[in-house]
Amino acid sequence: MYNAKYLMPQVNTDGLLAHWKLWDGFATTDTVFDYALNSNLGATTMLSYGAYPGYNFIDSSQINVGSGSTLDNLFDGGSSFVGWLKPLDQGQANGGVVFSKSNAAYTAGIVLYCNASNTKLTFIQSTTGTDGNWTFPVDITDGAWQLVVLTYDADTAAAGGAPTVYVNGEAVVVTEVAAPDAARDSDAAVEMYIGTRSAGGTSWNGKMDDLMFFNRVLGATEVKSIFSVTRQRYGV
Repeated sequence: MYNAKYLMPQVNTDGLLAHWKLWDGFATTDTVFDYALNSNLGATTMLSYGAYPGYNFIDSSQINVGSGSTLDNLFDGGSSFVGWLKPLDQGQANGGVVFSKSNAAYTAGIVLYCNASNTKLTFIQSTTGTDGNWTFPVDITDGAWQLVVLTYDADTAAAGGAPTVYVNGEAVVVTEVAAPDAARDSDAAVEMYIGTRSAGGTSWNGKMDDLMFFNRVLGATEVKSIFSVTRQRYGV
């Protein structure tokens, strides 16, 4: 018989497409394991463990997780990104990237990055017309862990649909820089990078951990649950 009081709560894995635990033993010096078991293994460059938890990213750091079918056109039909971030500054060239499945010019695919700001991140969904471009508040300078959850449905791009974003379990204001006005561009031929873009030169500076993609839009209640379940690991 087990004692229920000793059971640790877990994140709901329904619809989990990829999960990279950068604090776990399966994250080696050159490979990051995909705990969603979809074979989205990451090849690492210039990363170090540092103090638990998370991996340290510096200039030229990156994880290339390829372009498996579960990572292509991620936000079609509504999907979510979840990740613990600990930025130290704006990153390499003041444009540190969280994730990018986009070409070098950001004219195809998706990207979440620091747009030369100490107070916000930018999310872009490219389309065949005007790209969707939105910002939301995140402290880029204090070195504190923050859980960022971004949900988006690319099927609404032609109608100007916008993402919903949560930081530490709470919804934040999303500012529209440009509204999409056409169907999204396919990124099926583009590899996904964590911590930089495909052309390099825009490395994240700080740490990341517990990065996840879901094939569904997470609601506010579930986002709060994820924050509650995982926050102790990050001292938040």
